[in-house]
Amino acid sequence: MTNKALLAALSATCVAVTAHADPLNLPFTFSGYMRAGTGINVRGGTQVCMGLPGADTKWRLGNECDYVIEPTFNARLISHEGSDWHVHFMPGIYRAWGGKEFQTYSSPGGQLFPDSGTDELVARFGQVYAYGTNIAALGNGKVWVGRRFYNRLQTGINDQFLENNDGDGAGIEDIDVRVGKLSVAAMLNPRGGVSNNRIAVPLRLTGIPIIPNGALALYITPSMQLKKDLQTDTPNPQEANGLAVGLYQTLSGVLLGGNTLVALKMDWLGTTRNSRVLLQQSANLGITTIEGVAEYRINKSAGNGGNKWFGIGMRADTRVIGPFRVLAEVGHDMVKPDNGGHTRNMTKFTLAAAVSAGKEAGSRPTIRLFATHAIWDEAARLAFDPTSRLAQVFGDQKAGTSVGLQAEAWW
Repeated sequence: MTNKALLAALSATCVAVTAHADPLNLPFTFSGYMRAGTGINVRGGTQVCMGLPGADTKWRLGNECDYVIEPTFNARLISHEGSDWHVHFMPGIYRAWGGKEFQTYSSPGGQLFPDSGTDELVARFGQVYAYGTNIAALGNGKVWVGRRFYNRLQTGINDQFLENNDGDGAGIEDIDVRVGKLSVAAMLNPRGGVSNNRIAVPLRLTGIPIIPNGALALYITPSMQLKKDLQTDTPNPQEANGLAVGLYQTLSGVLLGGNTLVALKMDWLGTTRNSRVLLQQSANLGITTIEGVAEYRINKSAGNGGNKWFGIGMRADTRVIGPFRVLAEVGHDMVKPDNGGHTRNMTKFTLAAAVSAGKEAGSRPTIRLFATHAIWDEAARLAFDPTSRLAQVFGDQKAGTSVGLQAEAWW
């Protein structure tokens, strides 16, 4: 189909939809997120990002070596008996610098052909689903089916997903049950095979008014393997059942007049167990906005394969004049392996100047010029993945520096 024919078909579709729907002021919305940039390291070559092996996250500011592009299109097709019905599309792109896609191997699990694949930015549909909102029979909740970013609960300065059940699925969401909003879904792995997949059943109850100026949320997610019993091909190995339980308490105006998140989470998958506690705090102090995160996580795995991780960091974002801002971030990670290995440490510092479309710390778009420096100990250096960009450039050092520019926007 030519571009002109495609445009004509899309226009006809929009006209048909409008003709069959109640009059709507804003039937179509465009939103999204993007980040992209460029940088160099002080030893030559492109920017290197710093993260401690064994830590669950790294500190974001001036430390993101990737492209993320997520344009989102949402159309409200019809209103019926007080409910609104939508379709939602999001072609997404994620590419780590130096990464490739569509690489070819000599056989499954075999040798990689070095010149195969592409480093171009390739889009996939990260989200494609339909949903109805404000349905009276569901306690003014929502029903949905499709591929979706689901149950995401994310921290800020270290970009961590405390909850994440992305995939193909269906569910009912935000049903008013008096004590809070109830959501239930069934999620499958989009990349699962026809005879072997994994199903998760996320349940969450949010907005529980336990204490003043705050709300409690409970997340429970059991998961299990879906496998064909009588397989004519190579049998798939048995996978353990899983369970994740998270408690999240938010507070507003209690500490420094800002927003607080206290998180407790445990998850089990066979013999592997993770336990974590997290505190996130943000506040406005005059012209400066601060955000801090502290987290402790214990991983227990078979054969002493687990570790203990502690991370703590803070970011300050100060408006100077007009659109100009100065940002500073420091984060420290410590990992102690259970196998008796030496404790690893890394501390990362970033100083940045930014110009933003607004006076607030969250004003976007923003363009940042940054310098990032990290220091680490010998145990951390020895634990670097030898194929990583960090090891390739700074693998013989205990410190490294990158400088660069980054653009970020959400709308």
